[in-house]
Amino acid sequence: QGGFLCPADTPEGEACGLVKNLALLAHITTDEDTAPIERLCLDLGVEDVKMLSGNEINAKGAYLVLLNGLILGAHTRPHQLVKSLRTMRRQGQTGEFVSVYLHEGQRAVHIATDGGRVCRPLIIVNEETAKPRLKQVHLEALALGTLNIRDFLRQGIVEYVDCNEENNTLIAVTERELEIYRKEGGLTDKQKMAYTHLEVDPLTILGVVCGLVPFPHHNQSPRNTYQCAMGKQAMGTISMNQYARMDGLIYTLIYPMKPMVKSRTLDLINFDNIPGGQNAC
Repeated sequence: QGGFLCPADTPEGEACGLVKNLALLAHITTDEDTAPIERLCLDLGVEDVKMLSGNEINAKGAYLVLLNGLILGAHTRPHQLVKSLRTMRRQGQTGEFVSVYLHEGQRAVHIATDGGRVCRPLIIVNEETAKPRLKQVHLEALALGTLNIRDFLRQGIVEYVDCNEENNTLIAVTERELEIYRKEGGLTDKQKMAYTHLEVDPLTILGVVCGLVPFPHHNQSPRNTYQCAMGKQAMGTISMNQYARMDGLIYTLIYPMKPMVKSRTLDLINFDNIPGGQNAC
């Protein structure tokens, strides 16, 4: 659940861990048409299950291909199939939220296009060089507004990964991890899989409310959870047209202040424009 759900923003008591809140960059998918993916899989060598016998399905080296939980067919080169589908997704030839997951234990390739899945964006890492595809030139273009997240998705720089496909990845939290990996010469006895992705930013594992807490890593975990509950109750400015509203009773903070100490999440959600609370000093 790391990166998909906030580890701190959950109620106390009986509902603890049952009621959850999304992380900062988490996205809930919607249903996509399965027909194009089905045709694409058949073109890539998936044999239709209607044409297969039991011996062919259970043959050595044959992997089942499932689309949204339904058996589509079988394929004898599953790794090549997964690689092709992911490459086409990174080139924008399929939907960016299509999930491709290879399960070695089940000998199956799971493809998902249905709605209700939680996914999040990750920076793609070149497995041979262990360097992220996102370069300084891309960041400068993003700051100027000449590129956006859609362009990054089409250019294969960033991709959305759900919790199933994440099992096929090795994610570096910071670029420092990639630097250490390159200095050590790549794969070792301890690390048998190359890095495939890089986090957009370590702070994105937190939700919106917990992200407003300054220095949360210096607090005990329960304190962050308490603040997530109390931060939602802070009095602030509910709107910018108080004098023109028809409400009979409004509670609003008469002199809201920008916080003296703030996190980057606060800037991302424009909390400074309509703050809630006052500085203690």
